[in-house]
Amino acid sequence: MPVRQANRPASRGRPFLPTQRGSIAVMTAVLLTVLLGCTALAVDVAYLYIVRNELQNAADAAALAGAPCLNPRTECLNTKNSAPDWATAQQTATNAISLNSSTGVQLASGTVEYGYWNLTGTPAGLQSLPMTPGSNDRPAVKVTLSRSTGQNGGPVPTFFARIFGTTSMPVSATAVAVFSIPGYAGHGSLFPVAITKCLYDNYWNSTTHSPMTATSTTSPPGFDSSITQVVGQPYYFKVTSSYHAGPCEAGQWTSLDIDSNNVPTIRGLISSGNGAGIGVGDSIWIEPGTKTTLYSSVNACSAAGDKSCEYVTVPVVQDISTHAYNPVVAFACLHILSAAGGSDKSILVQMSNDTSHCETSNSGGIGPNYGSYTPPRLVY
Repeated sequence: MPVRQANRPASRGRPFLPTQRGSIAVMTAVLLTVLLGCTALAVDVAYLYIVRNELQNAADAAALAGAPCLNPRTECLNTKNSAPDWATAQQTATNAISLNSSTGVQLASGTVEYGYWNLTGTPAGLQSLPMTPGSNDRPAVKVTLSRSTGQNGGPVPTFFARIFGTTSMPVSATAVAVFSIPGYAGHGSLFPVAITKCLYDNYWNSTTHSPMTATSTTSPPGFDSSITQVVGQPYYFKVTSSYHAGPCEAGQWTSLDIDSNNVPTIRGLISSGNGAGIGVGDSIWIEPGTKTTLYSSVNACSAAGDKSCEYVTVPVVQDISTHAYNPVVAFACLHILSAAGGSDKSILVQMSNDTSHCETSNSGGIGPNYGSYTPPRLVY
């Protein structure tokens, strides 16, 4: 018996109508346009970010180059200044701009401003001169760089976005750098000698925040008459044990954050500094006695020796007469000229505020101005 086959349609799908074909063509065109726009956005935005990063790095570098000259600094030829050296800082930052480039184009211009920056953010932004700074206001340099019409090669050219009529876009970056006074001294930054605030006040001008300078070769009444002074230079004076001098003429060994009364500990701190960070208000351990052998270690690294401890940051305390913990009130910068043991048992020093030598490593916060500084840092 013959098998009967089922009827099959000639085609399983429905033929496209002309209107459907037209709709797909329009959708394809729209999607291609969107895709092209996204590609343009991705490529051009990525390139603009690269250019902005180059400008930001250049602005950061220029601000950090200018900020050190706000304070007395050997390289800035302004060690005698008692007020912020705005002009030198501005010129130094301006000179640093041309040391960098953007997309192979050497930067040639920028805007360099100066004023005070409040480290607490209140008020915000650069405060223009003239103004009376508060305790949280620090001298600052602000640098703004841009790629725009007439600036550093002009606006940044686009790639795909020019299809939509955008052939270039301006880009800019801003940086602000400050020099501050440390309220905190981190690992390895402190020398193990504490001096009294009373002694410090004898040789420091708290109005100009600079060392007192000699007006004759003879030490003032009440000062060590055995020292010959140099006119115009910070006073020379000796830091010696409280066993051999009054409270306003004395310093004392300190093991800093370690309760230890032995020579090897102090000798280790002379070469390596404090182990843990110490801030204003923290207490340090005052060592008793003169520890004669340590003076030879100090002389070996002083200006008379290999100069590895020629400039140091030391803690300032109110009292060194007791063998106990005493709170730190500030951090000072000392220029160590030499040291002697034997019957003298003293360290010959000068106060300093030269930022070429008085930057306290690993430091931060805000503290009283006793001549030591934090390294210049970006705040914006």
